[in-house]
This record gives sequence, C-alpha cells and structure tokens, in this order.
Amino acid sequence: MKTTKTRWLIGVLMALVMVAAACGGNDDDADAPAPAPATEAPAAAEPEPEPEAPEPEAEEAASAEPEQEQDGLAEAPEEEEPEFQPAPTEEPEPEIPLTATWRGVTADTITIGVTYLDADLLVELGFSPATWGDQDLQIQALVDDINERGGINGRQLVALTDKYNPIGATEAEAACLRLTEDNEVFAILFGFLGPAEVANTCIVGTQETVLVGGTITPERLAEARAPWVNERVTREVSTGALFTLLNEEGMLQGRSIAVVADLSAAPQLENVANLLRDRGVEPVLEVATSSQVADLVAQNQEWATLSERIRASGADTLLLVGNASAGVENARLNGLEVDIWATDASGLGSNIGSNVNPESARGVITVGAMTNAQIFETDPRFKECLDAFNARHPDIEVKHPDTLDPEEPRWFTALAAHCRFFQLFELLATAAGPNLTHETFAEAIANIGEFSIAGQPYASLGPDKLSSNDSFQLLEQDPDLGARGELVPAGPMRDATP
Repeated sequence: MKTTKTRWLIGVLMALVMVAAACGGNDDDADAPAPAPATEAPAAAEPEPEPEAPEPEAEEAASAEPEQEQDGLAEAPEEEEPEFQPAPTEEPEPEIPLTATWRGVTADTITIGVTYLDADLLVELGFSPATWGDQDLQIQALVDDINERGGINGRQLVALTDKYNPIGATEAEAACLRLTEDNEVFAILFGFLGPAEVANTCIVGTQETVLVGGTITPERLAEARAPWVNERVTREVSTGALFTLLNEEGMLQGRSIAVVADLSAAPQLENVANLLRDRGVEPVLEVATSSQVADLVAQNQEWATLSERIRASGADTLLLVGNASAGVENARLNGLEVDIWATDASGLGSNIGSNVNPESARGVITVGAMTNAQIFETDPRFKECLDAFNARHPDIEVKHPDTLDPEEPRWFTALAAHCRFFQLFELLATAAGPNLTHETFAEAIANIGEFSIAGQPYASLGPDKLSSNDSFQLLEQDPDLGARGELVPAGPMRDATP
C-alpha cells in the first residue's frame, strides 16, 4: 500500500504541474478533480523506480485542465502572469520630536494673537451702520476647526484676541505690546488697518513678531525684522491689473483720460500715469487734490474748479486714484459727462461714502477680487470656514451679505476676513514644518508658490511677493443692490500671478 500511495501522490503532483503550466495559476484550480490513482503493483514484487514522465505537449497540458463551468459558460484560461515580486519596503523616516522652537511655540502648542477692529465703537461713532457680530466666537470656531483636524504639524493652536480702535494708533500700539510682550505670541493675524496702520511696525519691527495682515508699504517693510505677509495688493498692482483687464476688453485704447488722485494717493499719481503710458495711452490731465477727505466743504470747492479743468481737457474718462468718494459725487454735481474708473475698490460697493448719492456712483468701474456675493455663493474655501462656524454655533445665522437690512450684524464680513488670515497662516506654518521658527516661516513664504484661500481662487507668495492676491476681475457699481449699492462682476475672473 505504501507503493500505491507513493505512485498516487506522484500522479497527483504531475497532474497539478501540468494544470499550473497550462493556466498560469488560475485561482479556480483548487476545484479541479484529481486524476485516478495508478494501478497497484503485486505485493511480493519490489517496487521498481518509476520512469520519469515525459514532458507533455502544450496542447495536451491544456487539455488536461477540466472546463470550469460558471453560469453554464466555460471559462477561458488566463494568460500566464509573471511571478509576483513584492515591492521593497522602505524604512519610515523617524519622526522629529516636537520641542519648543521659538517664542510662542512649545512642544504642544502654537500661540498666536488676533487683532480686530472694534466694530461696535465704529457704530457708536457713526462710521459704520452695523457691527460685525461676535468676532471672538468666529475666531475660536476657526481655531477649534484647525485643532480638531490635528492642529499644525501636531501642535494645537491657541489664539489670544485683542480689539482696537482704528481711529488713531494709541490703542493699536497698546494691543501690540499686550500680545507680544505680555503674552509672547509667535505671530499676529489681521494686524491694524486705517489710521492705526502705523502700529504694524510695532509688531514686525520693534517686537520682531510674525505678522499675517496689515498693509505693507516699502517704508514699513524696511523696518521689519520678522516675516510679514498679507492678503492684499498694492495700489500699483491693482492699477496695473485694472488697465490690463480694460485693455483685454477693448475699453482702454482711444480714451482721453484725466487722472485725479486724492491727497492720500498723491505720491502714486505719476506712477499711475506712467502705467497708462506703458499701454499706449497719454493722459490729458494729471492732478492731485489738496483737501482732506473729511473736509467736505473744501473738497466741494476744490472740485468745482477742477471740474472745469477736466471739461476743458476734453477728457471722456475720469480715473480716480485713491478714495473715490469726492470725485464720484462732484463729477455728477458739476455735470461732468465722463465715464468714471477707480483704482481702489475699497471706497465703493457697500462702503461708498455716506456723503455720496448712491445714484452718482452708477456704472463706476474698478477692479477687485471676488465680490461678497461670489464668496458667499460659490467659494469652496470660504465654505470650509462657514461650515466650521455653523457646526459650533447652529443658532447663529450668517446671512448672505446682499440680503441684510442696514442695521443687521455683518457676520459674513468678519468671518470672511478672519477665514483668509487663518487659512494663510495655517498654510505657511504647516509648510514651515515641525521646527517652527522665523527662518522656517520665511522659507515657507519664499517657496509656497500658488494656492487658494477664501476670496482668492488665485493666490501666491514668493521671495519678492508678500501679498497673496492674484485674483482680479472688472467690477461695476450697481446702486440698486443692498442698502447703498454693491459692486458686481463686469468681466471674467483672471489669474494675475507674476
């Protein structure tokens, strides 16, 4: 019986070899019937060595495989596959242990400061019709969202808030010292705007603290001793984008343009005129006003004379550089029949001056990034922040910015702004890596390239580019929208990345 079992096993193995050669390792081979055992030799005879079986022909080997039936259909044999070779396993890189790397950065946390405008005070002083909602709630919701997603390179984010009065720099400078000296934050988000802008040098200069926000000028940047980026663009960049988009729409050539800058923008007058000349348009008039924005009587008197100069120049287009309020209102009051373009969108839209008749601004063309309506309705990056806030405060409705009554809180306005700053900081701090320092943060700025943040589908930073926005479209003032008018798209959004 031992001989019989041996031969039977050899026969089984030979059959399996032939099946394997024919089908290349078909997974169904395990169900194939084994061949019948060989005939048993006489018990008395010594077993003779079994002759080696001849190599079967390919066709015989193929016929040795029984047909496999599946749903009544015979399965065709698979082609032979090469023997599987597992990929060599790579040794994982050792994790860098987190340690305290800089002021405000411990092994477990990154502490930042967030400044914001005292919108309630602006309402009390009559500078704004409505507040911006509870900004502390918005800021903490964005912090919690980052931390629940794992923080920044394994560290949890801690945000200390400080609001300031933007009318003057006294409160802003005090806020700077509280955050940098008393609390030793790694970075400050938002910074200071308006007349308080001068306090930004307290952050990046005297206190040597990273700033994501504020308004960067060459003079202030020269005082910086810490990395500084923002989400805005310079007037030179936005004006160049305005002329480029107007030219692409066929609106620039053949124009007779009078260029008028307000007092604050007087230093940029020559540069703006040269940008026009670079595109083949020679201005028919270049002049800067000398009256203060707040002095309406002086403005009106100056513009009465200026309007006659514009009319005498033969201008068919008035280009306003800086705050557009006085020019928009006085052009209409003095009967100037000109198209009006503005280099700055900040004084238009819902922020049009309270002394301006909204109808006077109808059709004014400017340039900007996404409108508030576009951001609220279509921007996926803003939606991330809106979802983060809604998940934590479902009882608070962040309404569409174009549907608000004049005195309703502008939750959207503040949330969209803080969203941009937090996304920009998170992007750069993550790229800086576990060893978070001023040097690695500066390297991240220099190397991050192109990205998108809330309100800016096209954005980038680089060694010589410290303002993120590259998103531009022509905008037109529509006085029929909102309480006092809104800017609406007048052309496609374009990427102006250098």
